[in-house]
Amino acid sequence: MTALLLRHRVRQRMPAMRSAKKGSDWHFGMKFHSGVDKVSGVIHSVTTTAANVYDIAQVDKLRSPTDWKVIGDAGYLGMDKRESEDPEHVTHTAAKRYSQRKKFPEAKVVQEKRLSSIRCKVEHAFHRIKIQFGYRKVRYRGLAKNTARLTMLASIANMFTALCYEKRTKMSFA
Repeated sequence: MTALLLRHRVRQRMPAMRSAKKGSDWHFGMKFHSGVDKVSGVIHSVTTTAANVYDIAQVDKLRSPTDWKVIGDAGYLGMDKRESEDPEHVTHTAAKRYSQRKKFPEAKVVQEKRLSSIRCKVEHAFHRIKIQFGYRKVRYRGLAKNTARLTMLASIANMFTALCYEKRTKMSFA
């Protein structure tokens, strides 16, 4: 009887990871948050949290000390209302949800598209980690090992991104 109970305890879900609802689907696991330079596309900070933690809670951890303008996607709406480490110098901007964007005048839509083009640098980093390096599922139990793996993948992605950025700048100045 005790062996059966011990086996049941060993097969429990990962305690550091939680469930979260996205739309009508439930997901179990963790979230990967990254701070990316808007010019070069290089990842400068990485954090991971359980799936039920809001994205907006990680804003100050993702900001580089030299960043005075923080741009986030729709998950970071309302970050300007939260307490920040340096509120008088940092400007927070979040892209609006697509359903809200339909109601905007043309000038505001152009501004939102500009924010989206800056935000796509972050998506390129996620593309490298998820598609090129094959990080689709969590492989280890707990956040610590998965954070270490994602940090390693982010540093490898930075090498590829920096190489592409270097080639691009050499071509444009030639």
